[in-house]
Amino acid sequence: MEIKKSTVYKRLFVANILVAIFLIATLDFYFVKKFLQNNRDSKSYINEKVVYDVNDEINRINNSSDLIVKNMYSDLNVVEDILRFMNTDTISYLKNKLDRLSESSSYYYNGTERFVRSSFNLNYNLEEIAFISYSRMEKSSFNRQDQIKVTSVDKEDIPIEDGFNNIFADKNTLKFVREVRDPVNLKSEGIILLTYNLNHIKEIVKKYENEHQVMVFDNNGYIIYSSDGDYNYEKCKYYDEIAKSDGEVKLDKNYYINKSINSSAIMSVSKMAKRDVNKISIGLINSLVFVDSLVLIISLSILYIKLKLLSDRTDNILVAMEKVKGGNLDVEIPITSDNDEINYISENFNEMCRELNEYIKKIYLAEIEQKKAEMVALQNQINPHFLYNTLESIRMKAICNGDKEVGKMLYTLSFLFRKQVKDSNIITLKDELDYCSKYIEIFKFRYYDNFNFEINCPNDLEKYKIVKFSIQPLIENYFIHGIRFEDYDNELKIDVTKEENDIFIKIIDNGRGIPNEELEKINDKLLSDRQDSNSIGIENVNKRIINEYGEGYGLKILKNKDKGITLVVKILCKEV
Repeated sequence: MEIKKSTVYKRLFVANILVAIFLIATLDFYFVKKFLQNNRDSKSYINEKVVYDVNDEINRINNSSDLIVKNMYSDLNVVEDILRFMNTDTISYLKNKLDRLSESSSYYYNGTERFVRSSFNLNYNLEEIAFISYSRMEKSSFNRQDQIKVTSVDKEDIPIEDGFNNIFADKNTLKFVREVRDPVNLKSEGIILLTYNLNHIKEIVKKYENEHQVMVFDNNGYIIYSSDGDYNYEKCKYYDEIAKSDGEVKLDKNYYINKSINSSAIMSVSKMAKRDVNKISIGLINSLVFVDSLVLIISLSILYIKLKLLSDRTDNILVAMEKVKGGNLDVEIPITSDNDEINYISENFNEMCRELNEYIKKIYLAEIEQKKAEMVALQNQINPHFLYNTLESIRMKAICNGDKEVGKMLYTLSFLFRKQVKDSNIITLKDELDYCSKYIEIFKFRYYDNFNFEINCPNDLEKYKIVKFSIQPLIENYFIHGIRFEDYDNELKIDVTKEENDIFIKIIDNGRGIPNEELEKINDKLLSDRQDSNSIGIENVNKRIINEYGEGYGLKILKNKDKGITLVVKILCKEV
């Protein structure tokens, strides 16, 4: 026989797998989105920091230029020496320098060279300081190694317009131009040219991530500096978009940008590609895959073990049900320590099987006892058909001979045998009482006036059913054990009453009675449903009534106050 297995837990397992995958995927989506947002915020902050650092560097260059010019005019000896340096030839300048140093009490000469040297110390990006003389049309350039280079210049090569201060740019270079005037008459004698190299900006960019690209523009949109080195000093075609944008801009590709403009209209820009910002790192992907796999394996393993245990317990129930279906009631489902519905079902199933098995055994034994009782009764009938036919012939002969009393006795006896053969096992209370009445009449003929009997049964109770021969054996028991043959005041009374849904039949006599000790033994035997194998009397009646009506019904013997006993028969109100 193929035993059906539980499949519900397999479906639950598959459903839980799908739910777990969905939840993990949802969490992954949330974490990736959160990571990208944090990454974007972090890189945007760094991008902003880069551009501010570059702009600060440009401001320091601008401030150092202003400070150099301020220092030049703050010392009259310095500015006069610079004017002599610019307007005289080298030999005359040196002769004048030695004369002034000899006349001075100072240990050093505070002139052009000292000024240049101290100016280089103000900013490490300062690459060259040059003086251009209008009168001599010469350019004297100083580098950081105290070297001087003198070259001739044309007027159109002088980088100044209309007497205003200017800033000029080239690739990676900023040039600050300031006029040099005579402090006495404010006449412009030439210019001072401060050249700054912007290569140091790459040191600023190196401190941050490589995704950031830094560009520096002048006020005309020319690229002064680019961290990737792809541009010369040329006009940027995206300058207008960059100048107008704030945050995200479309250039050759999408960028996030931050920008800052200093007081000299130099604009610093830091940009980073949008796809680089929104790129998920391999490390994050590997981490998510590892964590997802670990969580999925652990959760599904726990789920599988739990559902497997539940499935096994359910299979035990199905196996037990199949066995019961095959007729085997001696099954018992194992009970675990879990306090759940499966244990509740298992316990009740086991209890049901035990009770059903006991009930079947009880019914089976009852049927056997009933058959045995019927067999004993059959054995005692001595072919009643032949007997009551013979009695009928004798009765007719007695009537023909004028002996009516003998005929009546024979009629009554014939009636009893006919009832014994023809009636079914379940009859009405009226038929059972009629049978008892005829049975008592026979004893009445036999013992003449030794006893009287009385039967009281309301008409509305006569329709209810009762097991055949339930009262007659009890009356017979009285005539065998209870009647006092030496006395003439023997009485037998049958009272039938109804209480709620039960009928009580009381057989009351004033006979010999039963000793108390024996009475208790008999009642205990009746109550415990124990029956002697050869008994067809009181115990047999009690057994048949219990089999028909169930527990709580049957016989009970009571001792009368004066004489005799009362047999109480309790049956259920059932109509035939």
